[in-house]
Amino acid sequence: PDGHRILVFYGGAGSGKSFFVAQRLVYKALRSRRKILVLRKVNRTTKASTFQLLLDTLDQFGIRDKCSINRTDFTITLPNGSMFLCMGLDDPEKIKSITGLTDAGLEEATEFSLDDFSQVNLRIRDPKAEDQEVILSFNPVSKANWCYLQFFADNDELTEFRKTVKIVHTNYLDNPFLPQEYV
Repeated sequence: PDGHRILVFYGGAGSGKSFFVAQRLVYKALRSRRKILVLRKVNRTTKASTFQLLLDTLDQFGIRDKCSINRTDFTITLPNGSMFLCMGLDDPEKIKSITGLTDAGLEEATEFSLDDFSQVNLRIRDPKAEDQEVILSFNPVSKANWCYLQFFADNDELTEFRKTVKIVHTNYLDNPFLPQEYV
C-alpha cells in the first residue's frame, strides 16, 4: 500500500500490467480479509480473462488447491475468507447491491465509461478495511477516451482528485515472464 486510492497501470501489449495487478490483488487478499471486485466491461469476456488470470496467479503462488472456486459465478474464496468476484459491468446496476467491497480491478479500463468508474469507486467503502484501492489497467489510449481525460489531460478541476492517483507506465522490459521470441 502506498496511500493512493486509485492506481493506473498503462502500457502496451506484453508489458505485464495485467499480471502485476492480479498478483497485487492476490497478495492483498492473502494479507488481510478482502472482498475484491474484478471487472471487465462485458461479462462474456470474464471467464477467459480476469477469472483465468486470477486462477493462474493462484497457481503461481501455489495455493489454488486451497481455494474454493465457483466456475459458474466466477468467484474465488481464499483460505482466509477473502473473496474475488469476477464479473462484467454490462449493467452498472449489478454492483449496487454488493456490500463490503474493499478493492476493485478494472481490466481494459478504457472499455468502461467514466460513470462506470465513478460507480465502482463509490462502492469501495468497507469501513473496516484499510488501504482500499481501485486499480485500472489499459493499453495506451486515444486522447478522446475518458481515461486520458481523467488521468492525463491538463485539467485544473482534477487537481485534488489526482492527488489520490498513482500512475505507472509499463513496457515489455517490465515483464520478466515474456517469452524471448515476443521480445
